[in-house]
Amino acid sequence: MSKIATITTVLLLTTLASPLLLAKANKLNFNKSQQSSQQKITGQLLYLNEKNGDVDLLIHDDNRFSYYPHIAQGGLVDKAQIIEIPENAQFFNQAKLAKQASEVIVYLTADAVMSYNIEDKTINKLIDVETLYKYQGIFEVNFGDFVQDFNQDGLSDFITYSLDTTHLYLQNAAGEFSHQSLAISPRIEKSGRGLSFTPQRFYHADFNNDDKKDIAFQIDDQLMVFAQTPTQLFDNSPVVINLNAHLENKNSAIKKQQGEKSAAVNLETIEDINGDGFVDIVTKESVREGMMSRINHLMIRYGFIENGVMSYNKQADGKATFDGEGMIKFKDVDGDGLKDYYTLSVEMGIGTMMSAMSGAIDMDLRFYKLGKNGEYVKKPVYENEVEIAISSGSDGEALTDVSDFNGDGINDLILKTDDKEFTIYSGAKGKRLFAKRGADYEIELPKSVRTEIKDFNNDGKADILFLYGKYYDEDEEKEVGENKLTLWLSAS
Repeated sequence: MSKIATITTVLLLTTLASPLLLAKANKLNFNKSQQSSQQKITGQLLYLNEKNGDVDLLIHDDNRFSYYPHIAQGGLVDKAQIIEIPENAQFFNQAKLAKQASEVIVYLTADAVMSYNIEDKTINKLIDVETLYKYQGIFEVNFGDFVQDFNQDGLSDFITYSLDTTHLYLQNAAGEFSHQSLAISPRIEKSGRGLSFTPQRFYHADFNNDDKKDIAFQIDDQLMVFAQTPTQLFDNSPVVINLNAHLENKNSAIKKQQGEKSAAVNLETIEDINGDGFVDIVTKESVREGMMSRINHLMIRYGFIENGVMSYNKQADGKATFDGEGMIKFKDVDGDGLKDYYTLSVEMGIGTMMSAMSGAIDMDLRFYKLGKNGEYVKKPVYENEVEIAISSGSDGEALTDVSDFNGDGINDLILKTDDKEFTIYSGAKGKRLFAKRGADYEIELPKSVRTEIKDFNNDGKADILFLYGKYYDEDEEKEVGENKLTLWLSAS
């Protein structure tokens, strides 16, 4: 054999033996259970008693819940219990009450908060409250964000709104509630039908660096912060924090000239992005380029303490850009203490519109890492295409999530591969966020399906709940499929 042939053979054998090329992703084990449902499974999900290492699953359907107890230990029961929702309920949520071991369902009515104990099937009025909704006669019950442990004592508190005031009801260890009024009125917007009142969104974070979480409301370009006191109450007068982010509401006096290409600025998130313990803000400035295209500029302002309160610079500390329309999420993907972001977006154009007519569109999934210098990388460190079904009856959700499936402390990526398969890519530290090769898992994934990724059994590994619903098939001109649940619990 010639010297050249020998070298070629050695190089070929070395290449074939490379562990990176030969390595196959380790397939994870799951314990699987499945049950059909007589009720719709498209509603809001509640997970009670998550901290106990077992979960009670509730699925909202019109004026009732389907109740599946202890799904992490016993799997899915053959037939769900039905819990009827009271006729006067306007919103529902879950809560931890004093002197009760298990969490309960809570209902907000026009003038009260009621609790329902699943174990003894009793309903009780907890407190009388002030609400906006006592003026509205017909109300379809839905999930409401009126429950929060504001003073961090392990017990649920409530927040409601009247026409000119925000109300706090703080629970103590005896199960009693103290009432505080905050001078925050709802947003009032004009429409063709008159005036609409919308509660101000609240943020629960430490805004003065005293290790106690405060309550803040964003009013235009300011935060109105009610600081938590040493007695676990909240100051009656707010501290005003300027965001310097050019945020305006719909009724702002600032008018934009017709035809001017100006950015629509939205508050994307308020949270600690760079892991320094201070609350940061991220705004998104969205500008149209031509008829279809849209460019999004993320402006990051890192919080710092000045005169005892959180402050933000007028000039953004960091910037990032991505194209298209869609969702954005912030998460520390690789466990380095810095929150990366990823987008699932699409560039609207003729090609996208043609694809939509066929019942599905391809969206771009892109991940961007945050560097130690506080800047996001300009080019995505990982990108892929995800197909989204948008045909009639489909909920348009994709099996796309980031969670730790193998328990190594690093988030992995789960992606739908086709209608009968999904793939899990193991997370990695360094430049590459995920392994190049993933492990494939077979399961029927029809159009009307959504997934919940959560560690139901508290073993440090993510589990998967598949919820299948009926949908209208335009080709067959009828409703097809069935309502069913499939639960995959991580196995050791």
